[in-house]
Amino acid sequence: MVNLELYRVFYYTAKAGSISKAAQQLHMAQPSASLAIKQLEDSLQTNLFHRTPRGVSLTSEGQTLFAYIEQAYELIMSAESKLDEVANLGGGEIRIAASVSVIQYVLMPHLERFHRQYPTINIKLSPGSTRACLKMLKEGKIDFCIVRLPIEDESLTTTSLLSIQDCFVAGEKYRHLSESPISLKELAAKYPLVVFPPHMTSRQAMDQLMASFGVTLTPKYEIGSLHVLIGLAQANLGLSYVVKEFVKKELEEGSLLEVKVKESIPRIDFGIVRMKHLAIPVAAQQFINEMLDEAGVKFA
Repeated sequence: MVNLELYRVFYYTAKAGSISKAAQQLHMAQPSASLAIKQLEDSLQTNLFHRTPRGVSLTSEGQTLFAYIEQAYELIMSAESKLDEVANLGGGEIRIAASVSVIQYVLMPHLERFHRQYPTINIKLSPGSTRACLKMLKEGKIDFCIVRLPIEDESLTTTSLLSIQDCFVAGEKYRHLSESPISLKELAAKYPLVVFPPHMTSRQAMDQLMASFGVTLTPKYEIGSLHVLIGLAQANLGLSYVVKEFVKKELEEGSLLEVKVKESIPRIDFGIVRMKHLAIPVAAQQFINEMLDEAGVKFA
């Protein structure tokens, strides 16, 4: 077994050229420091120092050992310094997973602000579906993810970040649908629908909502890209089901129109998901806290 304390005393003694000075620097008694040097010499079966009335100097064997110990000690000191830097948000990495839409419309403002405040912290983004995000989280590949809630898993903990509203949108051809409410049953029966594919969480939530009103969907187009859904709706190829907050710009400029429906579509929560019993890095914790502060939510 390597006794690192013996090597620490050796390092300080070699640097100071004196056992008594090394003992002072290490806040230990001189006899204890002398004993540590003797124990190290005995274990290595060699003399490491020449003893003189004025102090100590390294033997040739001691110089050989010191060349390695100095490198190791400096690496340890560098590691401690790096950890201190990370703890004080001077460095480190944050690993986040979310859908492309969430990255673009939810995370982007926070990323810009955080980077201005902590430019030396690296942020790694991993786009993916809810299922893929949770898989990466459980595999330890990310620190946290932002997905639709609720998530039923006892190994995870969730904190709501924002509430969003799903809605149907359409292009100019379907302007009349933005003026007079229509039932979901009539909408699904008479108009072409452009929606996400069945494996996506947002589509599954849509299907559940429709089923609660006795409606079964037969979409004309299924595509896993919000950008394409928006484009198809703008091109008058059908009605798209999207997050209203994600198409705010298009609604304001009039390139998309919100379809009015008679039924009430409930709001959906998006939240931060992390492993329940695992601590997250300081930088990731800070990023989460600042996001929640902006949203007026306290970290759970």
